[in-house]
Amino acid sequence: MGVVYEALDPDIHRPVALKAIRAPLLAPEAHDLDGESRFLVEAQAAGRLSHPNIVSVYEYGQTGDQRYIAMEYVAGVCLHEPLALGLRLPLADTLSLVDQLLDALECAHAQGVWHRDIKPANLLLTPEGRLKVTDFGIARIDDGARTRHTSVLGSPGYMAPERYTNDAPDARVDLFACGVLLYELLTGRAPFRGAAGSVMYQCAARRAAGALVAAARPARAGRTRCRGGAGDGQAR
Repeated sequence: MGVVYEALDPDIHRPVALKAIRAPLLAPEAHDLDGESRFLVEAQAAGRLSHPNIVSVYEYGQTGDQRYIAMEYVAGVCLHEPLALGLRLPLADTLSLVDQLLDALECAHAQGVWHRDIKPANLLLTPEGRLKVTDFGIARIDDGARTRHTSVLGSPGYMAPERYTNDAPDARVDLFACGVLLYELLTGRAPFRGAAGSVMYQCAARRAAGALVAAARPARAGRTRCRGGAGDGQAR
C-alpha cells in the first residue's frame, strides 16, 4: 500500500524509515477507498506500542496531498528473504525468533491491538538476531469504547479459520499465524499451499497447520507448533 524510503531526520540526524502512501490511493477514482484509513490505522496501532521487538512509530503527518509515517529504521533483512532462498535457520535461532514474536504480540494484545497480518514479509531481522514486527496496516484496535478495524484483509496462508467464517475472531488470530510461521521455519515450506481459493478452504475447514512437523525436529517443538496452529482458537 505504501512506499518505504530510507531517510534522515534533519533536526536530530537520526536515520528513519519513511513510509508514504501512494498518491493514486488518495484519488477520488481509486479502487481502494480504504487505503488512507488503513494507513492511519497503521500509525495509530504501532504508535501506541513500545516494545523492543516492534518497529517504533515517530510521527504521522501530511505534506501537500502526501501522507507519511516516520518510523524506526531497522538495518537488516525481511524474514521472507532467507525463506524464499530455501535457507533453514538453526533450531535455537528459530525458537528465539518465535519467542521474540510472541513477546511482541503479548505487548500488542495488552494494548488492544491485533496485528492480523503476521507473516515473514512483515517481520524484520537485524544482524544481531533481533526480530522486529512491522506493518500494522490491517490491524484491529479495540479501545474499549469502540473497535476500529478495516475490512477482512490479510494473507490467506496465515489467516485463522475464524477470519474467514467471522466466528467471533479475537487476538488469537495472531497466534494461529505464529503457528504457521513456526511450521514454515521448521520445515522450510508453508503448511497451506496452492491457489488462494484452495488455501482459504484448507484454513476454513480447520485443518490444523501443525499436522506435520519435520521428523528430525524435537517433539517439544512439534507440540508447540500444533497448539499455535490449532483450528479452534480456544486450543491455541
